[in-house]
Amino acid sequence: MCLMTTGGTIGSIYDPTVDSLRPGLSVEKLLQSLPPGLKSVRVVTREIFEVDSANAQPHHWQEIASAIQQVHNEMPDLDGIVVTHGTDTMVYSASAVSFMVRDFGKPVVFTGAQIPLHVPWSDGPRNLLDAIRVAAFADLAETCIVFNGEIHRPTRTKKMRSDAYDAYDSVDPSPLGVLGRDIVLFDWHRTRHNLVPKFDTRIDDRVFLLKIFPGLPPAILSRIINMGYHGIVMEGFGTGNIPTMENSLTGAIQQAIAQGCAVVISSQCVFGRTDLSLYAVGRAALDAGAMSAYDMTSEAALVKLAWVLGHTHDLDQVREMMTTNFVGEIPHIGRESLGSELGL
Repeated sequence: MCLMTTGGTIGSIYDPTVDSLRPGLSVEKLLQSLPPGLKSVRVVTREIFEVDSANAQPHHWQEIASAIQQVHNEMPDLDGIVVTHGTDTMVYSASAVSFMVRDFGKPVVFTGAQIPLHVPWSDGPRNLLDAIRVAAFADLAETCIVFNGEIHRPTRTKKMRSDAYDAYDSVDPSPLGVLGRDIVLFDWHRTRHNLVPKFDTRIDDRVFLLKIFPGLPPAILSRIINMGYHGIVMEGFGTGNIPTMENSLTGAIQQAIAQGCAVVISSQCVFGRTDLSLYAVGRAALDAGAMSAYDMTSEAALVKLAWVLGHTHDLDQVREMMTTNFVGEIPHIGRESLGSELGL
């Protein structure tokens, strides 16, 4: 298997010059934290970049996906890949790789730590060991996040806690699996296969995430478009509701769409899904031309919209792709279509 490093807390060291943590641990030091018995697993290494994940940008998603493609071309028989990454934006990066690397046939496992390796009670060694177990032995063919003994699908995951070991939770359905004495995978995971992988790193990173709040001025949407953004994910209230009386957003949404900007409505709620047809204040967004994020988290909707806009700016095609379940990001639609109808 291949271990790729990108920085993050798991690879951080204390820097007295700034009196804080920063990435700086080599991949060799990471491997030294693992138990001796793991030597039965052959690990090749790649250092992609070294950043705090708060500094990760969309081009870093592309770099990770391109590194996976390169390793696959060089060593197609690898059992799986582990990517160490900071926890702050791991969901974004792992979700992006889910779309950019499809039909890979084996696990691409993201992991990290809440506490640096040099601290005796760090969760890093366990998370890294669990990630390697999944990459080497699990009958899994998805990009996933392995953390605190759980296996999560990135597009269904949120970082819920800033400093606890159980940083991540899956949001409907439950995790893909758990790790104990054995690796236990639940029914909704994809199993290993021999399909030809699809590598597609095209994105348009001019996508904005806007949280709706009481008093939000509608003119903010035109400001966003004037800044050059081609897509907006709006976090609505509850099931995707928006203001329709004072500070109504319906006219601003119509104007944005008329200017060729894709508008997607997600929910500020962690659990449940967007349903724009349930209330009149949600139906107003739908009638104005906005798209529903359905089950997608706001993070997944943002990443997916950037990936979709990297392929087309035609709003009818954008709508079709946003409602296509590519990698399990919209589980209520059913099994992944993998974009076959769209030639992707």
